[in-house]
Amino acid sequence: MKSASLPCRQLAIAQLALAMVLMPLIALWPRAGLAMLVLPLPGHGAGAAQWARHQGLPLTGRGVARGSLIVIGRGPYTPFSALGAGALVFAVPSSLCQSSPNAQSANHQG
Repeated sequence: MKSASLPCRQLAIAQLALAMVLMPLIALWPRAGLAMLVLPLPGHGAGAAQWARHQGLPLTGRGVARGSLIVIGRGPYTPFSALGAGALVFAVPSSLCQSSPNAQSANHQG
């Protein structure tokens, strides 16, 4: 009887592990018309900017990480669509894209 329940338990653990991997990926999947974070990979500091410029994506701000950009997506992208340019693309919740008026004016000055 134990041998029959063991494969079911392993299957349940495998399904749980798959769900734990897929949920963040789905939440961070870039969507057209929404803000995206373009994050350069180590050693590719200009990769994010080059990819965004090549795609014609409007720059709306800079990310927290060095060389990262926040852009508005125009088409369907995958998180790895910018990999050839040395960058990764992730969806950014709109609540994280809003900043205070003082921070916006500081970004426009320099």
